[in-house]
Amino acid sequence: MAKQPHVSFFPPKSTTAMLYLSFIQTVLAQAPVNDVISWPSGLLLLASVLYAALGTSVDRLWEIEPSSGIFIFSGLPQISIPLMQRVTWAASACHFISGVKSANGVSNFWIEAGKVSVGARAEALEKAMKVLRCVGWETREGAPHERVLDPRVWTLTTEGLLCPAKPSAMKTTDTGTTVKPPAKPAPPVARDFLLFAAAEYHVFQHWVVDVRRKGVTVFSTRGLPFSSVIDVASEDDAIPVVAAQMVRRPLGQSPLRLKAQKIVDSEQDTEHYSLDLQQVDLDTPICLIDFHSYAPKRSKVAASLRELAHSYFLVVQHIKQTSPHHDCPTTGAIARIDAGQTMWISFLGGSVLDHGRITFQNLPGGWGNWQVSADHAYLTRVEAVLEQLEPIANTPAFDSGIYGGGISRRTAVPFLLVGAIGQMLICYFLSVGTSAGVWTSVVLANSLFAGKLNDWHSAYYGKSTGSEEPGLKMRVPGSHYASKAEADVMSVVTLDRSAPKQGGLRPGFFLNVLGLIAAVFGAIFQSQTRDALGFSPRAETANWVVYTSIALTLGTSGVILLMVVLQNLAEKTWMDDAMMPTRVMTYCTLTASFGVSGLAIFFRIKGVPQFWPILDALTWMSGFPLGMIENGRLFSVDDNVLHLVLLNRWMMGAVASAVGSSSFGR
Repeated sequence: MAKQPHVSFFPPKSTTAMLYLSFIQTVLAQAPVNDVISWPSGLLLLASVLYAALGTSVDRLWEIEPSSGIFIFSGLPQISIPLMQRVTWAASACHFISGVKSANGVSNFWIEAGKVSVGARAEALEKAMKVLRCVGWETREGAPHERVLDPRVWTLTTEGLLCPAKPSAMKTTDTGTTVKPPAKPAPPVARDFLLFAAAEYHVFQHWVVDVRRKGVTVFSTRGLPFSSVIDVASEDDAIPVVAAQMVRRPLGQSPLRLKAQKIVDSEQDTEHYSLDLQQVDLDTPICLIDFHSYAPKRSKVAASLRELAHSYFLVVQHIKQTSPHHDCPTTGAIARIDAGQTMWISFLGGSVLDHGRITFQNLPGGWGNWQVSADHAYLTRVEAVLEQLEPIANTPAFDSGIYGGGISRRTAVPFLLVGAIGQMLICYFLSVGTSAGVWTSVVLANSLFAGKLNDWHSAYYGKSTGSEEPGLKMRVPGSHYASKAEADVMSVVTLDRSAPKQGGLRPGFFLNVLGLIAAVFGAIFQSQTRDALGFSPRAETANWVVYTSIALTLGTSGVILLMVVLQNLAEKTWMDDAMMPTRVMTYCTLTASFGVSGLAIFFRIKGVPQFWPILDALTWMSGFPLGMIENGRLFSVDDNVLHLVLLNRWMMGAVASAVGSSSFGR
């Protein structure tokens, strides 16, 4: 029986709303602005600043801070001086970074990756291989879209590897001679596992690819079970295997598909690709594989077919020599590549230490780590990771512990443009309809977009709400979470030489300058806009509002100064090298606070409130040293002090706004 449509005796909500709105005067569309103006000018702004700042975490305030990124791509230039090497840093992670100076700290320490020796990397790789395996053995027969092994096409070895059932030219080189494998091939290194995973990662398994050499098909993926491993006897045998995998990749990750011919059989309703190896340069980089969410080109795994084949051969020999025969003796189980575990064998073995960064966080650790050697620090962190991974290693649950995070740069660009337009509109009408000054208008606009917009920096590196660190992330096994963003991140790997603190929105030059321009135009065309839109008349800011904002600014500065003095009297550490960033932060904030307050009183006494932009400029400029200190707020300042510092800067903006609005009516 057909389902009858629902019938209601009440009008739809949309109709009710339209009827209701038809009886309301259209001027109520401007009610929010009129409500703001109905308050004593500047008082609402003061209340909103206090409410937003006091009820906001330090992380959120730092994101809103408009001076934390002045350049469109890279943010503020960082102060990098030798003294920074002795700074005490405070964070919940430890980093192994190439090209970034080391800094030892309270619960966080950085180790230059270049200081981790070759021997330590080899030991770490050995430890990882004892816990993790790059393949797993299973049949998967009968699974949806899975191919059942056809013995007429493929034969299965005792290790679960596949060989063509019929001899082919796969073992013939370009010169027509047969290459014998070495008696005992060298063991694979960390990069070999990385390239082995790259050959499998995000491959379209169902695509059929025929690889030809000298007019003869030397390898085909027809009937090849998903994620299976081909038994190759030499590096040359592996070349057509990895070439077929590169053809089965997205174009952005390998251009080899463009060199393959797509053949469509309309009668059989099938299609496949055919690749001639004679037309491919084996020594030219043929893959740019992105493991961690829309990374820039320099941060992708690049390799030639010959390099991929070399790594594929070495890892296959490793599988043959180390495979536990009790897992696949006569059961017909196929060795399936586990790209996730293979990547982590590679990462923990040090494959990213030459060009990238690995971050360990939310792991057990003690204070004693900060004075140990780089090798000891690295090995102890690897051991801690493996201890956490062991319960889920070599099980299907392991795959659920890895995710890349990030956003597409293509989708971020239009979203950024829409957000920039919204930023300009908000800043313009804040200047028109409130007593907010230019700087405060930008801050309030940023507070609406913090964590929602993506500037060029975030779009370029990728951004995930699950961690401040962009890159490939592994969650802590067994952590309770409702989504990836809520999970505890155990390790983060990125293939880029970048500073540790790069994730999260820091409103950059692009957004801030557009908002600044819009706020300036809002101040210039204030009267015209208000008259055109029918705003109610503005009232001049009362003196008590101006002096209240000054008193709050000075009071906040006094509390900061008191906390710093009390801490120094107790710890005697103010002049230590480790306190240098804290000293810079304190000096630039308190000096600007006293200067802005003094000038505001002077402007009011002399009757020249039109000079209020000077106060805005001082407030803006005073934030540069705070944003330029290397890696921002990662230095070891107390969260309460930092919260007060950022609140003090907001109050400086409120002083400028109150002084500026006091000129109305003159």
